[in-house]
Amino acid sequence: MDASKIRVNPNPRENATTISVLLWWWTIKLFKKGYSKILGIEDLYNPLKTDESAVLGDRLEKRWKIELENSKKCGKKPSLLKAIVRTFLWEYTILGIMQIVNEFVIRLGTPMLLGGLLRYFKPEIKKNYTTAILYATGISLATAINVISLNQAIYGAFHVGGKIRVAVCSLVYRKALRLSKTALGETAPGKIVNLVANDVNRFDLVSIFIHHMWSAPLSALIIAYFLYTEAGYAGLMGIAAVFVVVPIQSYTGKLSSKFRLQTAIKTDERVRLMDEIISGVQVIKMYAWEKPFCAMVELARKLELRVVIKSSYIRGIYMTFNIFTTRMALYCTLVSMLLFKNHLSADNVFVFSSYFNILAHTMSGMFVRGFAEIAECLVAVRRLQYFLMYDEYQGGNITNFATKLYNSNGTINTDSKQSLNKMPKPELHYIDDNVNDIEDNIVENQSNRHIPEEQRKANGLATLADDLLKNTASLVNGKNNCEKEEKSWMVKLDNVTAKWESGQSENTLDNLNLKVEEGKLYVVIGMVGAGKSSLLSAILGELPVEKGDIKVKGKISFAGQEAWVFGASVRQNILFGEPYERQRYQKVVKACALLSDFKQFPQGDQTIVGERGSSLSGGQKARINLARSVYRQADIYLLDDPLSAVDTHVGKHLFEECLQRYLTGKTRILATHQLQYIKGVDTILLLEQGKLQLFHNYVSLLNEHPEYASLLAADEDEGEVGDDSSTERSGIRRQFSTSSNRSRTTEISGGDTDMEDEDDYPEKLNGMLEVTSRGTIRGSVFLKYFQSGANLCFAFTVFLLFVLTQAFASLNDAFIPILIRAEESRYYSSSTSDNTSASYNSTDIMRTSQLSETAYIYIYTGIVIAIFFVGITRSISFYTLCMRCSQKLHDSMFRSLIRTSMRFFDVNPSGRILNRFSKDMLAVDELLPKAMLDAGQVIMMMFGSLIVTCTVNPFFLIPIVIIGGIFHWIRKVYLKTSKNIKRLEGMTRSPVFTHLNATLNGLPTIRAYGAQEILKQEFDRFQDVHTSSWYMFIATSTAFGFSLDVFCLLFTTVVTYSFLLLGGDFSSGEVGLAITQVMAMTGMIQWGMRQSAEVTNQMMAVERILEYTQLPPEPNLCDKGDSFRKMKKDDSKEYNRGSSVSPNWPTEGCIKFTNVFLRYADGEPPVLKGLNFVIRPTEKVGIVGRTGAGKSSLISTLFRLAKVEGFVEIDSIDTSSICLEDLRHRISIIPQDPVLFSGTLRRNLDPFNEFSDRSLWEVLEEVELKEAVLVGSNGLDSRVLDRGSNFSVGQRQLVCLARAILRNNKVLMLDEATANVDPQTDALIQHTIRTKFASCTVLTIAHRLNTIMDSDKVLVMDKGRLIEFDHPYILLQNAYSQFNSLVKETGRSMYEQLVKVAKQAYIEKYGER
Repeated sequence: MDASKIRVNPNPRENATTISVLLWWWTIKLFKKGYSKILGIEDLYNPLKTDESAVLGDRLEKRWKIELENSKKCGKKPSLLKAIVRTFLWEYTILGIMQIVNEFVIRLGTPMLLGGLLRYFKPEIKKNYTTAILYATGISLATAINVISLNQAIYGAFHVGGKIRVAVCSLVYRKALRLSKTALGETAPGKIVNLVANDVNRFDLVSIFIHHMWSAPLSALIIAYFLYTEAGYAGLMGIAAVFVVVPIQSYTGKLSSKFRLQTAIKTDERVRLMDEIISGVQVIKMYAWEKPFCAMVELARKLELRVVIKSSYIRGIYMTFNIFTTRMALYCTLVSMLLFKNHLSADNVFVFSSYFNILAHTMSGMFVRGFAEIAECLVAVRRLQYFLMYDEYQGGNITNFATKLYNSNGTINTDSKQSLNKMPKPELHYIDDNVNDIEDNIVENQSNRHIPEEQRKANGLATLADDLLKNTASLVNGKNNCEKEEKSWMVKLDNVTAKWESGQSENTLDNLNLKVEEGKLYVVIGMVGAGKSSLLSAILGELPVEKGDIKVKGKISFAGQEAWVFGASVRQNILFGEPYERQRYQKVVKACALLSDFKQFPQGDQTIVGERGSSLSGGQKARINLARSVYRQADIYLLDDPLSAVDTHVGKHLFEECLQRYLTGKTRILATHQLQYIKGVDTILLLEQGKLQLFHNYVSLLNEHPEYASLLAADEDEGEVGDDSSTERSGIRRQFSTSSNRSRTTEISGGDTDMEDEDDYPEKLNGMLEVTSRGTIRGSVFLKYFQSGANLCFAFTVFLLFVLTQAFASLNDAFIPILIRAEESRYYSSSTSDNTSASYNSTDIMRTSQLSETAYIYIYTGIVIAIFFVGITRSISFYTLCMRCSQKLHDSMFRSLIRTSMRFFDVNPSGRILNRFSKDMLAVDELLPKAMLDAGQVIMMMFGSLIVTCTVNPFFLIPIVIIGGIFHWIRKVYLKTSKNIKRLEGMTRSPVFTHLNATLNGLPTIRAYGAQEILKQEFDRFQDVHTSSWYMFIATSTAFGFSLDVFCLLFTTVVTYSFLLLGGDFSSGEVGLAITQVMAMTGMIQWGMRQSAEVTNQMMAVERILEYTQLPPEPNLCDKGDSFRKMKKDDSKEYNRGSSVSPNWPTEGCIKFTNVFLRYADGEPPVLKGLNFVIRPTEKVGIVGRTGAGKSSLISTLFRLAKVEGFVEIDSIDTSSICLEDLRHRISIIPQDPVLFSGTLRRNLDPFNEFSDRSLWEVLEEVELKEAVLVGSNGLDSRVLDRGSNFSVGQRQLVCLARAILRNNKVLMLDEATANVDPQTDALIQHTIRTKFASCTVLTIAHRLNTIMDSDKVLVMDKGRLIEFDHPYILLQNAYSQFNSLVKETGRSMYEQLVKVAKQAYIEKYGER
């Protein structure tokens, strides 16, 4: 979440002169740079001031708010469209004025000039030569003005469209920040990403067509009038033909918008599914669930393509009409004139032809296309409006009063600040404090150990208490007095009833009354799903309150249960927009036990963490999440179970050093399952089914709820605890003191000064951007695209159809002068007896007189019909080919992605991968075929026109060759720059999606911190970087079009004047044909070159997809089933196919590690080093060690998720020799983060449909979820929302346990499976594991030592090595063992209880020793 710092690279457009703007000179420098080097992020210009995301977002948001207010007053639905139109009205007005000049003055005037010129070539009239020159000059001038104004209009339209897109994205993001928790549950992040990725792109194109919607019908009426005056009713016949075709095309446009909506829904579903798969890919791999997910994705894709292919066929029909409409209209007019016995002459026919060309362009081209685009755009606007109308987060339930410490604006009062600064808090020493100081402090602390805990706390904080609480005496005298005193409250709940959804039958919180007093530590406990997180959500304002009210005094800081980490440096994650204060930062880092982690990180706290913290362990994420909360200066700290994901001793350190010492004097509410801490708190809040009970100490809790007694280690002897914690504390002090010396090195601190931060910067931004795919695909991408979906024979047939269609179209054009010549000769021969037709060759007269008029009509009809049918066949076969390629490419990409190793997902953020499946896939599905058909058709038409022109005068070949060479060079220069800019545009787009995704995942945290403004600015900065690359793209492409048009203008001028200046014997038919063909080519060449460049650019999407199809697969995949059917041809060389094993393997569950090393990537140091141990069948083994010791890496080794060296054997079979799916299918796991996938509960338990309903109900009963499932009406088919958000974390854990029971494998792995559940659920899980998996080998990675003390063996890890491996009781006998020290860190009484458990387990197994 760290966008680029503002670069000073001013946009040359801002200071360009008018001439430079009109002639596009200001882009030359950019083309030079693009031609000489590969453009990078640093070459991007700043966006124009008016294009900045914040400016545009503010403009649209202002209008949208006015629209919302007006709609409330009138009781109507608000319209996003109105808001957009009102915001950008001025920009559209300017485009409208340009449209009038282009369409009505220049376009309609040019054919009249042409008519005047052609009259000069009429055989019977001798016209003034000067007039002809003037007409020719007029044609050239009109074309020149058209070239300038048309390109400015195209650029203006794209620019406005882009501005709207940026403004809407900004509005969507601002809305996303305000979404209520319920609305967030309804819309998956993938859906919102799709709105920003695909839907908003409709605005880019609509701006081009919008003005044609009124200008086209108007120009049609004007043309109809001209034609009527010139040709009478015959002229109207042609117009009628156009007006018959237009409604048909408009209907196809309407159909295509209907299909667009269906496509959008299907694409949403597929992208949402992909988002889930990418998020849960590790779980999918460990469960070997690739096949059902492949099947689901392929089905989703098939359903999507079914709709895409319909809209493609419609588009194909539309493109055929493009070629056919003008020729059809001219045919109707000419045939009518022949039948009505009107006189046909070249000056008439070619003026008609020009007018029909205009009509075809405006009505059947722009008007109809505009119809379709606007219809599609309205669909997108409706979808966006629907999103903007979602429920918003209502912080309004919460009344927040300013406290004495903070002003109402959140800043600290200066008086309070001074008093805070004076406070000598019990120091958590700075990282560079002297070791001796710390040792002295330890001695001093030890001398205080005999004082009871409460007094010691009070003495240590005397000054603070004096300053803030004014009741030191009462604290020293004991707690009872202070309870009697009425203290000021910080949070007050009066009769609060709340539920997540108003339709819900049961209340989440039921009639709660609570007064949270200032400066106290409250702990919230209760069963899974009792409402602990909901209580905190209610205080934050996330949970809608049905009745009652919540009052809060002061500023809140929050640490969520699911640690939220975003892709930036560790330091940025902790600061989260707060200013960096070195001392405070170092104290917080120390209190949150992050020092040792910073030493492990390659760049200390400047290390970039992957998206969602992919490079961090669960414990590290939890502590960074806590550090962020603690670093923020607030009055109230809401902490949702931050101690679960960490080891016991770290949890103890966090509780004592962070919650009790660092945050002393603050109001703290801690929701937790870690009941060992409830003795050190001021008040206990017990939640049961949404109802609250309050206890002032744990004794009163035990009186009412004796079942908690077994969960608490009884602690009678205060003095003993004192001794124990002194040794424990000094141990931690020692750890810190050794690290203090080392931390002076820059390697660890990562540089504290701002200067160093600046230097680090480019590396950080590059971490957010993807590497370009340039050059990764060998050979022609174009050929690979067609090969992917069909054989080249089919592709060649389609190409022939293109040529054939154009051959008929050109034949039609060439036939018209022949027809005119025949008619003129017949007319002249019949009307005059003398040789009026002397200017004609006698052979012409002979040839024309051979055929009757009717024969000409038949030939002409045949040609026109052929154009239509061949054209339709061509379009449909072309789209069939493209859809096949698209389907194959997607499936191949997904198969490769799901088969590649976990490392790929660790180093690529989900936004980047989703970009390929959303944006790139959209390009391949829709934009690429559209551009290819356009380019193919236009290039064919261009060649057709050139051939027809050269038949009139072969000397035209000379300028054609010269200009062709120039065109080729211009295209080469443009493509070199454009490809890079397009690539940059794709790369700078990904961070926008990633940022949006990360924001949606961390919404509650963001809102609790009030960081919306910072993130909004961050999003705007990402958008600005994208805008600058996009702006460069439209500017370069318009400049390219302009330069092509300039040379076309030269060619038109050469052709026009050549007839006048060079002399020669040309009929008016030939001159008309040549000039109309050349003039039609002016716009056409630009469009053709543009579309061919667009094809090249869109081919980059294919290149990016092909890059993913070549991802190396994991070794030993079975390649069975549909999902892996298509293997790469060269797989046989590099691809090991594992052997299959017997269906009931492993029968015993004996695990043997021999000299095992594990690396996550080649060239990196091993994470596990030289492991050697044997786990006997049915043994229960606990795996312990400090954070980063390599406990979780054992899972990667067993499941072969990373590169394993050495031998891992299960039942004497080397796991590297068998199929990965078999291996993973035969080992069960209950993962650390319980992952559920959206769909039904049944699919989450049994995606292969292997088990009966009865079996599923039985396991649900065993994990005590049956009742919860039965509450819903759908039973096993009850809905699971995105990522299981409608289940509590504990319930998700129980579903994972149910999966493991169903599988009934001989080897079970538990990864901190009890971290997020309450003690009762924990006990249930432990009991289930002991009974259900009694005959299995169970490996438990434990943070809570009480879960593994009765294990058969304990495996102690440290820095990737095995340190100890034996029965826990035997290890405890050794006073110097690491396991012993870990157990001691839990506290004296807990230590004794754990030893007792270990001893009892030992005696049961081996008898007395």
